[in-house]
Amino acid sequence: MLPFQNRLKNKEDFEKTYRYGKSLFCDKIVMRVAKNELPVMRLGISIGVNFSKSAVVRNRLKRQIRAFFRAELEKIKPGQDIVIILQKGYDISKNPAETIAKLLARSGQYN
Repeated sequence: MLPFQNRLKNKEDFEKTYRYGKSLFCDKIVMRVAKNELPVMRLGISIGVNFSKSAVVRNRLKRQIRAFFRAELEKIKPGQDIVIILQKGYDISKNPAETIAKLLARSGQYN
């Protein structure tokens, strides 16, 4: 589980990241990155019902994404809000960690 300080929970924080964040796309995954004034990186995950009607599938993908960020937490630059959005059509048999690592590298978020 991600530490509480690294979670993006408030609707206002999600909206701020959607409005002011920079978008990156790769393989039906969208990553939005916005600066925050905090000394930590915060993560939010958005997987809608339109992605899959099965909550089991959506929750499994969320767990995989959280596990990746928990393992890479020290390597990611602080002071960022990151929202990961999985779009309809993403291949659920793949682990999203590889694609997210590419997006983080492309955005320059790794230390």
